[in-house]
Amino acid sequence: MVFDISNHPVRIAAVEKLKGKSGLLHLERLIIDSFDREEYLLFSAIDNNGNSLDQESCDKLFHCMATVNDKGVCLPEPTRRLDDEINRHTKATISRSLEENNRHFNEARERLEKWADDMILASEKELKDTKQQINALNRQSRLALTMEEQHELQGKIQDLEKKKRRQRQQIFDLEDEIAQKRDDLITALERRMTQKSTSEPLFTIAWQVR
Repeated sequence: MVFDISNHPVRIAAVEKLKGKSGLLHLERLIIDSFDREEYLLFSAIDNNGNSLDQESCDKLFHCMATVNDKGVCLPEPTRRLDDEINRHTKATISRSLEENNRHFNEARERLEKWADDMILASEKELKDTKQQINALNRQSRLALTMEEQHELQGKIQDLEKKKRRQRQQIFDLEDEIAQKRDDLITALERRMTQKSTSEPLFTIAWQVR
């Protein structure tokens, strides 16, 4: 395909740099299955001197008008050079995907740890406050001057003791919930680590820019 940058109405610097050059271009569809499915369209290309073209330059080529011309195009000889470029681009994309998945995992882990710390601290503070109230009422009960006052104070202590037991149980339940969330996070990480990828060649063309 001959891409026409000379008559293009808008300046495209990435393509203008390729004017007068030719080469090979390949488009690959890459699918990565891990925690989510990711799909990429990957351009790989070389010019007639064996130099690599970046993704943006390849993409910008298709913003230009083009005609099919099978004459007068100087092709680079080694197709192995293009194969190497395709493999490099594919591996780099898979590595970036894995790094991104790891970043998401670390962020989720940090959020969980912060949430767990906040919840445990809040629950423990509530339990500590209840214990302090019980201790204060016990002191008042020992100093009570009448049976009625002592009975009233003992009733309040009894209610607070029940509250204390509930708060302790809430802490145990919260610790169980945190452990379950950590297990879920580890399961998600394992799914991300069992990353599978498939690639599908879409087309390979000879190109020239004029």
